[in-house]
Amino acid sequence: MKEIPEIKLKTNPDTEEAKKAVGYQWNDEAGTRHKLGGKPDGLNIEDYPNCKDCGERMTFYAQIDSIGDKYDLADCCAIHVFVCFDCFTTESQLNQI
Repeated sequence: MKEIPEIKLKTNPDTEEAKKAVGYQWNDEAGTRHKLGGKPDGLNIEDYPNCKDCGERMTFYAQIDSIGDKYDLADCCAIHVFVCFDCFTTESQLNQI
């Protein structure tokens, strides 16, 4: 299992419609926790999946946070994406952070 250095991502909506979709009225942090690499918020390494092809523990690749009130993922959850760098198998999970 590799560890990728953490790279924070910032939203940059291009249209007025997209700008209105980003953010929460009641929570300033939710919707800002997008990143590549590092460690997934809210998960321990024991929670990482094993590759379905080779059985090895997968590498955390990305965290995609909820967008905002209109497109909320199950009460501010995030999508965690994992990859096996040997098989290039991927898996994603929806988790509370």
